[in-house]
Amino acid sequence: MRDELSRYRLVRLLGKGGMGEVHVAEDTSRHNRQVAVKLLPTTALSDPESEKRFRRECELAAQIDHPNVLPVYDYSVGQHPYIVMRYVDGVDLSTVLKERGALPPARAVAIIEQVAAALDAAHRKHLRHRDVKPSNVMLEPGARQGTDHAWLFDWGIAQPITAQQITRLGQVVGTPHYIAPERLAGERPADHRADVYSLAVVLYECLAGRKPFEGDDMAVLAGHLHRPPPPLPPAVPDGLARVVVKGLAKEPDQRYQAAGELAFAARAALEDVRPAHVDQTQPPRTGDPVPRARPNVAVGGGVAGGVLGALLGVVGVLDGVTAVWVAGALVVAGALLGFGLRGDGGGGRDAEPGDPTRDVGSDSDSDGFPRSGS
Repeated sequence: MRDELSRYRLVRLLGKGGMGEVHVAEDTSRHNRQVAVKLLPTTALSDPESEKRFRRECELAAQIDHPNVLPVYDYSVGQHPYIVMRYVDGVDLSTVLKERGALPPARAVAIIEQVAAALDAAHRKHLRHRDVKPSNVMLEPGARQGTDHAWLFDWGIAQPITAQQITRLGQVVGTPHYIAPERLAGERPADHRADVYSLAVVLYECLAGRKPFEGDDMAVLAGHLHRPPPPLPPAVPDGLARVVVKGLAKEPDQRYQAAGELAFAARAALEDVRPAHVDQTQPPRTGDPVPRARPNVAVGGGVAGGVLGALLGVVGVLDGVTAVWVAGALVVAGALLGFGLRGDGGGGRDAEPGDPTRDVGSDSDSDGFPRSGS
């Protein structure tokens, strides 16, 4: 491995997770320029198709010249695959949210605008990220004091979710919280709008300080497939809350069709003005009834059946004992979905009539949130 990395001298470990380790390194061929090297697991490129896709997406990512896309400098598909990126001395958005909680709406929207711009630049080159989440957004101080500069990274590393991965729940822990419903249902190939959904999940988390769907894997999957998002805190403007709901639409055709559209609508809602390009963002018309999103949603037989139907369709790809085990687990999960997840009225008050995203029971206050690093 050291031979393969002979050009890059590893200096220190930045972090590690299920998709490898990230090190600060020095590029000895470029006057010891500091870079970030992500070492992938040896199993990451286990077949020719995944290796081919990794090559293609790394090369496409390297061609994206955008101020919010972390540049890709180099990569390797050898026995020990790695990817080399620009090193940014910052903090990822996930860490900020864990340490500080919900962001003020203005800061949240400013970050989302930058991530959306990065996604649109990638989508124009037919490159999908597939793993948009706070831990893949790096923040460093912006040009103006008190602002953030956001970088989206980990291009070419995110793997599409397969049927086998859905059934082996342990392999998707930590990632299902941001996955679009169409990637789980498997009824049709997911396109760039799956990234838009994930971006809306990130916006929700920035505003609420929590993910829209939490719990074990089955509860999270049920949420993405069938449940409306829980209400956002009262500090979030009504219009911005409606933007989040549209971004989290279960059907791709009903959500924003580009990341930039979501960001544009969020900015317009934050400034309490109507978007200039109504035909693109299609915000709810004044006076239109909007379905309510309650904190306690009953997941009854119809919803449980839909979830189990989607997942039992996956069982068909397995054989023998594994299929029997998964089917049994899904039957038990069905009972839990039918009875255990029913709202009992003890988890907070209902939203006010006519507002699908207002949490009138929340006493959280995100005003005065300091910047990261303060």
